[in-house]
Amino acid sequence: MQNSYTVINASAGSGKTYRLVQSLLMICLRFPNQSDSIRTILALTFTNKAAKEMKERILFYLGEFVKDNYTENQDLKNVQEALASQGYRITLDDLHHRSQKVLDYILHHYSTLNIGTIDKFNSRLVKSFSYELGLAQNFNLEIQPEPYLIEAVDKMLDEIGEDETVSDAFMDYVNYNLDNNERVNLNQTLYNSAKKFVSDVHYKPLQDNKDFEWEAYENKKNELRETIKNLKSESLEIAKRALELIKSKDIEIEDFASGKSGIGGFFVNILEFHKTKDKKFPFPTTSEDSKIETFLKGASTKGKHKQAEIQDILPQLISWRREIIDLYINSQKKEKVLQAILPLKVNADIQKKLLEIEEENDLVLLSKFNILINENLRNEPSAFIYEKVGTQFQHYFFDEFQDTSTMQWQNFLPLRDNSITSDDTSFTIVGDPKQSIYRFRGGESELMLNIINKKEITPKFATAENLGFNWRSAKNIVDFNNKLYDFMSGDLNDEHQKIFGENALQESKSKLEGRVKIHLLENSTKNVFYDETVAKMQNDIQESLDNGFDFSDITILCRGNSDIFNYSQLLGNLKVNYKGKETYIKTISEKGLTLDLAFTLKALIEFLKWNLVPKNRQFLVKMMYFLNVSGRITMTDFTSEIKEILKFDNKKDIEDFINEKYKVTLIQKDIPQLNLYNFIEYYVHEFSIENKETDFLLNFLEMLHNYTQNTGATLKEFLKYWDDEASKISIQASENVDAIQIMTIHKAKGLEFPIVFIPMENKNNDGKFSEWFDLGSEDELKTVILNQFSPELERYDEELAGFNLINSYRNKIDRFCIQYVATTRPVEQLFFYLEKPNKSANHLELFDFASQFQPVENGELLDSFDVYGVSTESLKKQKRKEKKEYQSENINSISQKTEKASNIEIATSSKSYQNRVEHVRMGIFTHEILSKIKTKKDVLKVLNSYVLEGTITNDEKTSILERIENIINDNNYASYFEENLTIINERDMLSVEDGTSKTYRPDRLIKTKDGFIIVDFKTGSEKEKDQKQVALYQEKLEQFGEKVMKTDVIYI
Repeated sequence: MQNSYTVINASAGSGKTYRLVQSLLMICLRFPNQSDSIRTILALTFTNKAAKEMKERILFYLGEFVKDNYTENQDLKNVQEALASQGYRITLDDLHHRSQKVLDYILHHYSTLNIGTIDKFNSRLVKSFSYELGLAQNFNLEIQPEPYLIEAVDKMLDEIGEDETVSDAFMDYVNYNLDNNERVNLNQTLYNSAKKFVSDVHYKPLQDNKDFEWEAYENKKNELRETIKNLKSESLEIAKRALELIKSKDIEIEDFASGKSGIGGFFVNILEFHKTKDKKFPFPTTSEDSKIETFLKGASTKGKHKQAEIQDILPQLISWRREIIDLYINSQKKEKVLQAILPLKVNADIQKKLLEIEEENDLVLLSKFNILINENLRNEPSAFIYEKVGTQFQHYFFDEFQDTSTMQWQNFLPLRDNSITSDDTSFTIVGDPKQSIYRFRGGESELMLNIINKKEITPKFATAENLGFNWRSAKNIVDFNNKLYDFMSGDLNDEHQKIFGENALQESKSKLEGRVKIHLLENSTKNVFYDETVAKMQNDIQESLDNGFDFSDITILCRGNSDIFNYSQLLGNLKVNYKGKETYIKTISEKGLTLDLAFTLKALIEFLKWNLVPKNRQFLVKMMYFLNVSGRITMTDFTSEIKEILKFDNKKDIEDFINEKYKVTLIQKDIPQLNLYNFIEYYVHEFSIENKETDFLLNFLEMLHNYTQNTGATLKEFLKYWDDEASKISIQASENVDAIQIMTIHKAKGLEFPIVFIPMENKNNDGKFSEWFDLGSEDELKTVILNQFSPELERYDEELAGFNLINSYRNKIDRFCIQYVATTRPVEQLFFYLEKPNKSANHLELFDFASQFQPVENGELLDSFDVYGVSTESLKKQKRKEKKEYQSENINSISQKTEKASNIEIATSSKSYQNRVEHVRMGIFTHEILSKIKTKKDVLKVLNSYVLEGTITNDEKTSILERIENIINDNNYASYFEENLTIINERDMLSVEDGTSKTYRPDRLIKTKDGFIIVDFKTGSEKEKDQKQVALYQEKLEQFGEKVMKTDVIYI
């Protein structure tokens, strides 16, 4: 088979996962005796959920293909047709039998199913190269960087007062801001920048600035301040010179055209601007051309007698005015750069502190994996990478490619290039640039656009394929989206115009007609928009319920957590008729419901703070207040009862009083305080109330458990983490509830819902951004992160205009992508709640498009209307595929007291069956553990790791240890486990036979000076085929030119 390099543009609902799984199964089924070819496939996506779905689909289809009715299976027929299009003529009967072999292989070798996230693959790479990267052999992978960043910032700030250079820099930074009437939260500023810079997105510009050390910072700071000072002085001098010139000609300010708003007034305003700190620079309120035209008129009506004198000095005044504007713009650039350089410089030091923390704890942050690979492995030959990873991949599938970062792709290029220049390989990229909504996390859709448009640097260009059908949404919804994005693409550049226009057109495969309804709401305040939207939603919810839909069929998609919280609160206070009863509208969401909203947790945090600083009675008072509000205690007269508590001087006396009067035990007795988690968990149970805030408490405990995996975490550090980060963690609410879902559009990506509501205010933030600005300098500082420049500056400076234009355009594309994801989620019905434009401008392209369909009734435009004609019958819930029914039980309390379970038995068909299964299980674990052992010294270490992970029990450890010791202490085998041997455990050997590749995997190869010893471990009784298998390993190894001394089969 020739190699192939394919890029698939898969719009929303186009059957992307089906296409991926079909392609993967075709590789496994095209040849008769390659059931293990699944081992040579690597499929990467961006979420565990997507990887899990792909695995489930593979097993589901194979399961269907092996059923007796396989001849009627359309999916199997589709695989047959697809294989035939590639020249493989295979009967359904053959595909059926091959499917059975592949399914058996996967079920017996599930770990060889290489389908996972790109982060998981990177983790595998880094672990394989831990020695070369200078990492601890058993380093810990840390997904959440926040606790460590907080610690690193604290360590940095601790140096204030110790390191004179650092101290002076920070104090100078704070004082400079205060001098300019700006307050700065130093801790938060540094933490926010460190959190941003830890991502690989900023790797290149940070590398460009790697020489920007403290001395360079001091020099640049002083240079910028001096320049800014000089620019302001020069501007002031020019203004004074201009006013002196005007005065020398005996001209008054009112004599100029437009009087005080004319050119003379400009110089007066400049003097005021420099005297008054809050005064705005006098940019014209009209266009620059219009202003110059006014100036050129010369004199006002009052000053006509001075027309000649004014005309004489006008060119000089206009020139000076422009010079002052240029000086101001230059000073604004310098001011922005000055504000940016300290966080930029300190970040390098914070990263050093972070590295120290990582080394102290033998951990590596997941966010650094891409950087580690890029710096150390990107230029390694692919053969070396394969050898270290232990698997030779021939077929790659890269899903959700539009979310790939530039560095992730650069790191993958050696494997891509090797694949597309080798025989019998394939490399498939799947994605949709229109759904690129993670640019803030590094996702770069331009990578996919370059591949589609053949603009990438590659040994071979990819063949582009466009999936043109929509299998998800009803016909009217697909038609609406086709027309909407064709309309919106009109003013985009050519690449995006094609992506949102021509390449976005889909043909609906749904039999449903579908509904698109639009509500246009008056432009007003945010709260009024919420109120009016919710009123419309209440009616639409009632109509949907009347048409047979459930609460859980409806999803509201929002832009942010604030929207989620407000819609959840407002809708929850309204009632509808549902299943014959009047009931409050039920909503469920996770974003927007943050941990710090729970009164139980508020009380807990105040107690922990009081416990840390007992002299601060404010914490005690707040704790009692929140316990009272939550209902855990009852304080009839809060003020008098608090006074009673505060009479006590001793902390223990207070705790005893609270225990006696309010039955809240604040002293842990007879409870071992094993660690921080156990200490805090006790108070969570003590403060909790049945049927109250249970979701919050469960999520809190999960967060606490994750945090306390950081060895040596202290209460003080945890409380800081709570204030800086954890308090705003969103709770994970159960999905198995009949309630309207409210979620962010980002959360909805990849999902579908029967009915979708989309509220949209008439605004956008295209012009707000924070991006790298190239200084074009020759010194140590090459680039800095700056916010957008004000629109007034754009008129006079092309560089700033270009910076604003490029980044605002990218924001606009991001906004289009987010909207596209939202409008393509519904299956049956789509509702919009659009705010009308204000008097000055429309900021919502969707409004322009939607208003075309606005009908007229009795001479007036209707603000609520259906885009397509709908019948009463078509509005009813259509018969859908049955969902799995789940039996669920609410967790009402985290502290339920129940009888201790004992003597739990698992029912099996017979005792002998149970013993047999256990014997097999122990054999499998023994085999697996032997693969991780090189010498006798490794045995206990490996077994203990299995016990700590909960994989085996202590009793099972004893049983397995006995088995292993019987082997390694046996005189026949002991020499295989001696030290100073070169051991290769479970390494693939690839052999090409008759044009096809086969994989052989001996359990243990021992390399000696006289040749190899091949050892294979087997369970059960001795079999002749086991000897044949090791003989085959010997034959293959000798074909590779290696000498084999001996082979052995060890039964465990």
